[in-house]
Amino acid sequence: MNDIASIAAIPSALQSATGAIQKSHQALQKDANVIARSESVGSRDTLAALIDSRQQLLYTKAAAKLISAADEMTQSVIDIRA
Repeated sequence: MNDIASIAAIPSALQSATGAIQKSHQALQKDANVIARSESVGSRDTLAALIDSRQQLLYTKAAAKLISAADEMTQSVIDIRA
């Protein structure tokens, strides 16, 4: 990937990661509402919400790694250009 393509990919990666974090946050809020309204820990809805909340954590961690990689790429491009 050349320098220009690297620079052009950074905003897209950051937008994707930010969007993923926002989507995970919204899903986590829904899961929290389901869990809070639940009468039984063993109900299907509660268990599904608990599993989904764990999945949202993994999505958020992956998005954070994407942000970190974009940051490293930015630093690398700046170092090359400097």
